[in-house]
Amino acid sequence: MKKEFKHKKRKHAKSKEKKRAKKQVEREPVVIKVTPFGLFAFHKNKLVKKSIWKENEAAENFFKRDELIKEFRSKVGIRAKYETHSIFGSELEDFAKKQGIKFNFQKFMIEFTKLKIKAGLSKDRIIIQAVNTFEELNKMINMMYEKLREWYGLYWPESVEKTKTIDEFLEIVGKRRDGQSMGFEFEEEDLEIIGVTSEELKSMISLKEKISKYIEKVMSKTAPNMTKVAGAIVGAKLISIAGGMEKLAEMPSSTIQILGAEKALFRHIRKGTKPPKYGVLLSHELMKKVNLKKRGKLARILSAKISIAARVDFYSKGRDIIWKGLLDDINEKIKRI
Repeated sequence: MKKEFKHKKRKHAKSKEKKRAKKQVEREPVVIKVTPFGLFAFHKNKLVKKSIWKENEAAENFFKRDELIKEFRSKVGIRAKYETHSIFGSELEDFAKKQGIKFNFQKFMIEFTKLKIKAGLSKDRIIIQAVNTFEELNKMINMMYEKLREWYGLYWPESVEKTKTIDEFLEIVGKRRDGQSMGFEFEEEDLEIIGVTSEELKSMISLKEKISKYIEKVMSKTAPNMTKVAGAIVGAKLISIAGGMEKLAEMPSSTIQILGAEKALFRHIRKGTKPPKYGVLLSHELMKKVNLKKRGKLARILSAKISIAARVDFYSKGRDIIWKGLLDDINEKIKRI
């Protein structure tokens, strides 16, 4: 009886060991190897599933590999833990030879690099280029206006002196003077070229207005809260100086306050002059509502709210709208100062 009991006990122990070993085998992870030419699933060092991509789609598939791995895992159909490994370098070449795959790695890397660069670009890069163009165009308009004013002033100085704005000046420029003038006598060809130049100036002003409307439209979609709190052009300038929406969102409000006043800041550091109280924010429309002495306080209030708006716009991708509350807070604080 004792021998039979011992025999049964041994038999039961062996069956338990077998079950444990079987479970251990089942728990062995499925290893998914990710390569530039496809996905390969190995279980117990045996290839159980593979998905080879077309060569012209390889770079795009490798770029969005995380999504494809999820689909591939569901197709493998083995109940076990999964491990994922990307293969590159000399190991990749050996792996390709074993699988019998010929692949143009140089072409793949060029296409994959293009995709990475493309993914690194965002809408704020377009905003930066647009606002930089707007700024340069504004400088060119002012410069051309000054030169044209001096030029036409040689012919009709009395009329030029009466004009105070660029619009008033464009109404008279190129016209023949009436009555006596102390100006120089111009020939027809002299007046003609001035007229052509004034038309070009009008075209530049028209282009500036179109770019301004475009910036407002793009800013409203990309950074709706910043557009309402800072204004489209001021907000775009802040994004440009900061180097992008992400960098602006990470900046403290004290830094945002003096963006655009870098020269004054460096002068303060080097020579000990007064530190700047504001930079780009000086052109904010609310700055006109307070006197000169209180503009520093207003700049501090605006920068704090713009900082919040920039973070919300960047992290919510422009979906969360909070600008009404921010503007209400600004207006209340303006009343106090």
